[in-house]
Amino acid sequence: MRKTVQTMDGAVFVAGKSKECTNSSCTHFGKHYYATGVLKYSLPYSTYGLDVLAFIGWQHEHEHQQLVEIQRKLNQLGVEINERNVGKLYRQFLALLGGTIAHTQKKLTATALEHGGLIWAIDALQPEGHGTLLYVLYEVLSGTPISGIQ
Repeated sequence: MRKTVQTMDGAVFVAGKSKECTNSSCTHFGKHYYATGVLKYSLPYSTYGLDVLAFIGWQHEHEHQQLVEIQRKLNQLGVEINERNVGKLYRQFLALLGGTIAHTQKKLTATALEHGGLIWAIDALQPEGHGTLLYVLYEVLSGTPISGIQ
């Protein structure tokens, strides 16, 4: 995986290389394991940082700003984003806060069966650079965000 991620501090290039089990006697032979370090910066398939996601959620929930206002503010701060992507990221923010849904549960079950278990990770962000933290819980092997709490 190679991508440039827009963060509140500027663009960051992240790259990760998956590993493959090469032990033919292992029950996980041939399975791919993805580099989890890239998930510290952004959700899978997203080119916006988790700090941008947290900023959007904070501005909408606590500052009561409309999506277009948040878009303008992000643009002023150097994050290139349109109103549609602000809305998309806000929905992802809500999904993180909403917990596990049926689709996520199926994905986690399939991952557990494939890999013999799950690996959990948590990361914390400060949307405004101070104050309340946003904690994000995700499953590492599938890259599935599970929940978030402030």
